[in-house]
This record gives sequence, C-alpha cells and structure tokens, in this order.
Amino acid sequence: MLKTILSHMYWSLAILIIAFHVNSAHASEEDPVSDAAAVNEINQLSSPDGPEIQSRVNRSSELTGIMVDRTITMAGKTFYRAFSQQAMDNLIIGNATLTIQERPDARWGSQLWVMEGNKMYFRTQLSPRISEADRVAGEAVQIVEEALLQQQLTAAFTSDKDLGKEELN
Repeated sequence: MLKTILSHMYWSLAILIIAFHVNSAHASEEDPVSDAAAVNEINQLSSPDGPEIQSRVNRSSELTGIMVDRTITMAGKTFYRAFSQQAMDNLIIGNATLTIQERPDARWGSQLWVMEGNKMYFRTQLSPRISEADRVAGEAVQIVEEALLQQQLTAAFTSDKDLGKEELN
C-alpha cells in the first residue's frame, strides 16, 4: 500500500517538473524587454493604484512594536486596551515588544505587570472595578516609558563588543 502511494507521488512530481520546464521554455521565448518593463512596474514605489510607499526609518530585521495581551478578566482587558491606546503614539514604547500579563485573584483583584522579555517594568494590584483600569494604565505608560528610556541610555553608555544586546542587561 505504501509502495503504491509513493509511486503515485513520484509520478505526480515528475509530471509537475515536466510541466514547469515546458512553461519556462515558453516564457523564455517571450520578449525580454517587456519582461524587464513588467518587473520595473512591480518594483515602483508609487502607482496609479495607490500612494507612494513610505520608507521605514528603522531598518533592522528585528520585529518591534508589539504588545501581547495575556490578560484574563474584564478589568485586565480594559487595562490592556487603555495601555495600548495611550502607548500607540509613544515613540519609545511603540518600538518595544511588550507583554501585559495578569494573574487574577478572587479576593484581592488582579495582579498586572508589563514586561519586555524577562524584564518587568511595571507591576500593580488592580481591583475588579473597571474605572480604575484607565487611570492605572496612564500611570503605567509613564513608568514604562521612563524605564525604557533609562534602559536605552544605559545601553548607549555601556557597550561591550563581546556581549550581545540581551546579555548587557
């Protein structure tokens, strides 16, 4: 049974390879000038379909500017929403990869903390009242911004070519 399945897969692959070679032979017979023009049209930054694409200032391959929601309760979700909305326009927090985590407790409310990697920048005890979440989120944005600025300043003044960025902290 396995032999017949492998045999069918082999022949299907062989047919696909032959079809690819036939199509590539037809493609090479077409006008190379029109192919180059088509490639240039694709690579244009602006087109009739839309505006010019803005180039990014930060050209690193590292993915940044992400906020991960690890909250559970309604108060935690409200805190996350308020924090992310206030931090969205902040250039310093906007380039960080943060995780907002929550540990709910029926008696004391929820513990919330904001982390980047294994560094905790903000931690609080939040009651189940949703109205408090907005105020606490505003304080958290200020505290996290100050901590990220402090970290960037420290990293700028202490550099060691033998250690990676994550090892310096």
